[in-house]
Amino acid sequence: MKFVNPRNAPVSSERIPYWNENRAAGLTGAIPPADVFNDPQDEILKVIVEAGLTPDPADKTQLWQALQALIADIVSGSTPSIEVPPGSVSMFAAATAPTGWLKCNGQAVSRTTYADLFAAIGTSWGVGDAVSTFNVPDFRGEFLRGFDDGRGIDTGRVFGSFQDYATARPQTDDVARVNGDGSLGTLRQAGNATPSTNPSEVGFARVAKTGERNVNDGWDPGGGGNPYVDIVNVTTGDAETRPRNRAVLYIIKT
Repeated sequence: MKFVNPRNAPVSSERIPYWNENRAAGLTGAIPPADVFNDPQDEILKVIVEAGLTPDPADKTQLWQALQALIADIVSGSTPSIEVPPGSVSMFAAATAPTGWLKCNGQAVSRTTYADLFAAIGTSWGVGDAVSTFNVPDFRGEFLRGFDDGRGIDTGRVFGSFQDYATARPQTDDVARVNGDGSLGTLRQAGNATPSTNPSEVGFARVAKTGERNVNDGWDPGGGGNPYVDIVNVTTGDAETRPRNRAVLYIIKT
């Protein structure tokens, strides 16, 4: 529904209320355009049709009938479901896909049985046997990223393409030593020298993880007892860089 301004009102993107004629003051009343009458009729007819009724010019109660029918559907829980187009991907909080959906597990499915889905995504995610099947996306264990589509943030990508993990370069070249208490200091090496080129103990202060060796206030507790030996922890970490997360099921509408 939209608000339609009077025909004889100044052009404006704001709402201008209608006004009455005032002959004594020489004021002409507001003149309504055709949309004032057409739009409400269209809205009312939409309600009548959606309620399953056939518009009948002789029946003046159809709007009331339609409202009663729609309210009854809501109370009974039989309101029409929201239409989801084939190819829509969603996250699902169960390990099995609901009716009308498939798991996004890369499986090859029939081009005939899932004709609507095939018409929507084609072979973007795999040709199947190239004759009677095609593949759905395989999103198991993956984070999804919006297709760049010419924006220039993730350049050189083809729609649906895979991108391996990577770690971004540091956002600063001001290298410093991270002390045991989290403070920063000058890089040091054995002999208490302080060359600016010693690239050890570079990183972020945090609680140690299993398998790490830590420098405690300039001492290497891992062996040797050498003072002021900065170390780089290279025996720790996981196979990927990732945020905290929960595992859910990606599904695709058929």
